[in-house]
Amino acid sequence: MIAKADLPEWLLPSFQVMRTSLAVVLALILPVAAHARSTASPPPLPAPSGTVVNVSTESQLQAAVQHITSNTTIVIAPGTYVLSNTLYINGTFSNVGIRGATNNRDDVVLVGKGMTTAAYGNVPYGIWTGGNVQGVTIANLTIRDVYFHPIMLNAGTQSPRIYNVHLLNAGQQFIKSNPDGNGGGVNNGIVEYSVIEYPTTAKDDYTNGVDVHTGSGWIVRHNLFKNIVSPPGMLAGPAVLMWNHSTGAVIEGNSFVNCARGVALGLIDQSPGTDNSGGIIRNNFFFRTSQQSGDNAIGVADSPNTQVLNNTVFLSGTYSSPIEYRFTGSSGVVIANNITDGIISAIAGATGTVQNNLIGARADLFVNAANGDLHLAATATSAIDRGATVPTVTDDWDGEQRPSGAAYDIGADERGASAAAYLIGGHVIDGATGAPLTNVALTLSGGRAAATTSDAAGAYAFTDLAAGATYTITPSASAYTFSPASAFYAGLSANQPLTDFRAFAVAAPAPTPAPAPTPTPAPPTASGNKAPTVRITSPAGGATFTSPATITITASVSDTDGRVTRVRFYSGDTRLSTDTSGPNYSYTWRSVPSGTYTLKAVATDDDGATTTSSTVTVTVKRR
Repeated sequence: MIAKADLPEWLLPSFQVMRTSLAVVLALILPVAAHARSTASPPPLPAPSGTVVNVSTESQLQAAVQHITSNTTIVIAPGTYVLSNTLYINGTFSNVGIRGATNNRDDVVLVGKGMTTAAYGNVPYGIWTGGNVQGVTIANLTIRDVYFHPIMLNAGTQSPRIYNVHLLNAGQQFIKSNPDGNGGGVNNGIVEYSVIEYPTTAKDDYTNGVDVHTGSGWIVRHNLFKNIVSPPGMLAGPAVLMWNHSTGAVIEGNSFVNCARGVALGLIDQSPGTDNSGGIIRNNFFFRTSQQSGDNAIGVADSPNTQVLNNTVFLSGTYSSPIEYRFTGSSGVVIANNITDGIISAIAGATGTVQNNLIGARADLFVNAANGDLHLAATATSAIDRGATVPTVTDDWDGEQRPSGAAYDIGADERGASAAAYLIGGHVIDGATGAPLTNVALTLSGGRAAATTSDAAGAYAFTDLAAGATYTITPSASAYTFSPASAFYAGLSANQPLTDFRAFAVAAPAPTPAPAPTPTPAPPTASGNKAPTVRITSPAGGATFTSPATITITASVSDTDGRVTRVRFYSGDTRLSTDTSGPNYSYTWRSVPSGTYTLKAVATDDDGATTTSSTVTVTVKRR
């Protein structure tokens, strides 16, 4: 962990912006209602299950990641950590996580070498997952100034959850989800309550906020995407992009501020198949000032059976067709209850149902369009109660119920909506004596974040909880365990006054052991052992590939007075894999991004002697 004074000189100007930019954006651009599901106040996650490894220095963080096992969460103490290596979670793991120790995403900052620094060394990415990672959580932290991707999800990763993160200054896509090349990819990802932004612009046009190839079941909700734009004369990619045979994404409740493009379900005209299928885009705000050029806010391309519902788009006249659907593959599209300050366009043979949309909207329809507050004004009679009933939209951007009047309102805001309010409460009781326990901390998460303590009678209560939301109550007190460990309510629809917890005294837990040190290989014996020989036979030096590339590295090895026990494959100084299978040693490196890579192999024999091959340099070109 380092202080501001220890930061690289190039980082100091943006360090001042880092802790204030979000607060300024939310105060000036997106004022919201009291119950808004805003990135400014994400509900706290439940405490991690399984093993918790606490770290407070960059070296401890690296060691903890290298030794991670299933059912382990690495918790990072507040501070700024300049990465010496990408944090690779690569292997067969389930239920793992990296999260900051507080609910403030800007308390923990992971810093790369700079989004324009080609000499990125061992830090091409911030956090990288792959192999067979089933369920990974990345939460409560900031990742900034990374040459490629702050978060890289390779095929083999499933069900990632990215929660309450702040991503700044990515050299390419902020969150990249790669396919496996065989028709599969990363499925069931969730990105929520996060801020993804450039303080100014990207370095070029090859950028997106969330870029998913061949993924199904993704949810992107309650995030702020800001300034996803390129330098003048270039057009950045969509802030959210689902394509390359993706399916079933839900993009809801987000805010897009000054982005060149907003959401794209599908991008190109694929054959065979379609570029995307299904999916819902609903309850999003899209705002662009007249000074920021760009393209459409919502694009549906080669994407059948896709729904665009109750979005509000105000691009200040910078693009004439803010909602577009295109290509004959886009059939069965439904576009309903949207507000836009331009037109809705069907292009290149797209077909669908377009109903109850308000086009050509003016600024006076909204509370404060000049500052990006796109909630409906009281005088917005052309939108209030003018929408169609849509069964798949039951609330609005603020999480308030629809309808509030005679009918749905058009757009992402339901004017004057209010949710029914309920209570969750009960008592905390000593499980051995039956006596009430006082001063037990209880936290509420889910639809709202709150905390309280039990009173002298052991009682507690959380009131004014919106109907239809999901809530979790978790008790905690030193030297006690609780039954149940937490109480969970999905779709709260009634008061729950009997949510009791029984407490049981336990011995103080043993301290969490520090991560084991990296084992040092045994030195060669002094018995005259001859070291093995090793050379890379494939790929050939100078070979070129197209990203995302699949590169199979093959090594030829021999040992004249024993046997080779393992071969390790490296890109630069980053270990890619260890092969112990023999006698044919290889590694298939998948989803390799564009760049130049120096490959080598290190062979170890049964007496511990090692030999490093000559290097082979290959190039991966951008698609």
